[in-house]
Amino acid sequence: MDNQKILEVHERQLKFSRLLAKIGQNNPIGKVIRLRAYFLDLPVLTKQWRDYLYVRKERISDKFLGLDQGIIHTSYADAKRLVETTPQQRDNYLGPLKINARSYFLGHPLCLGTNGDEHAGIRALFFHALPEPEEITEVLAKLVDEELAKATKPGIIDVKTDLPKMIVALLHELVLNLKLSEEEIAGSVGYIGGLGLATVPNLIHNTLLRNKTRSHIQHRQGLVDTYKKSPKYQDYLGFGATHQLNEQQVANNLFDMIHVAGTAGTSDLLASVFGVLCQDEALRANVSAEIDTVWDGQTPPNAQTLAQLELTEKVIFETARLYPPVRFLNQMSTEPMEVEIGGQRCPFQKGTRLVASLFTANRDPDKYEEPDTFKTTRDYRDLLSWNGSNQERNCPGRALSIAIVKLFCLYAFKHYQWRSVSGVEWDMKKFAPFKPNLVLNGFARRAN
Repeated sequence: MDNQKILEVHERQLKFSRLLAKIGQNNPIGKVIRLRAYFLDLPVLTKQWRDYLYVRKERISDKFLGLDQGIIHTSYADAKRLVETTPQQRDNYLGPLKINARSYFLGHPLCLGTNGDEHAGIRALFFHALPEPEEITEVLAKLVDEELAKATKPGIIDVKTDLPKMIVALLHELVLNLKLSEEEIAGSVGYIGGLGLATVPNLIHNTLLRNKTRSHIQHRQGLVDTYKKSPKYQDYLGFGATHQLNEQQVANNLFDMIHVAGTAGTSDLLASVFGVLCQDEALRANVSAEIDTVWDGQTPPNAQTLAQLELTEKVIFETARLYPPVRFLNQMSTEPMEVEIGGQRCPFQKGTRLVASLFTANRDPDKYEEPDTFKTTRDYRDLLSWNGSNQERNCPGRALSIAIVKLFCLYAFKHYQWRSVSGVEWDMKKFAPFKPNLVLNGFARRAN
């Protein structure tokens, strides 16, 4: 992608912003202008997203315009301020992309796009549904071991395709006590992979893309109906009712929690942790030594076992800093404002999208020394991955996600082995799920 193109598209967006300030961004003409700006910028972002961020950051300023006239904040200080703003006004975005086709979600907004009491109720449901990992460590360990054991039959793990299958199966058993069929697991992974299709307008989604999305929508409806068979379903319905959530809201938000936040986020992080450890032999040896020290491999691991994995936890944190599964967080401005962008004072209306770029914030040299270097000696108390630690925004599944990654490391390095690995590489160009190219060949259980 030509760097000049990245800057030219931004210059057009600045012109659009001045026009929108006069006519309003939500009247019919304003919506057409925003849509045009969105599709001018979309190819620039998706083809070379890292250059999109850094060229604009270095040549314009720490703040610049992005998709749908959003103001992208790239510094750690600005991103932290946005993440910790309360209360937060949301809209239906997944990262920097707007979810235009609600039919992909059976007519429901993402939980990330809800506000006020409904948002509070959905978060409460998630905290209710997600168990505390220290209370179910042995159960979780058994599920992790079972998923890894499945990979010994083909004798290979492709982290891009196989880890999402493992996590989606594990989370359905953990949250709903449901064992998915291989067909359902494949359908769920396909649904996650097709999320980008939901960013086009609903009319196009339901006509030109109908053949591509029909199976995904049918899978979601079928699985939501299957949730009714869960022994925990009535408990979730009752809890949701106390927060004014109806049955469709409860079932569909559980689906999004498991698929969008749980499977996509945790499998991406786990894949990156495996990538880091397969890339650095000395670090892998130190992690393996720590695992041997805290666990004999015979008795089931417990909460204390996981707590003793201090180096492993730092590897997880540092991986989440350098390769965050969630690269952008969104909220909407609650009042009109004027922002300086590239030396120009630009007026913006209430409802303007404010975007925290976690990828650049996590690599801000004003915050982290040698920000692009993997170092496990950092202070992670204010790490912005998992949406920071603020109660309004923090990820409800943070502790569970970390525990799952620890247990995969525990079992993979203690009970399993592999003959060779492919080259480890993160794609810094295409805007795709953030996980490395990595295949573990000759994957097998160790002899006792």
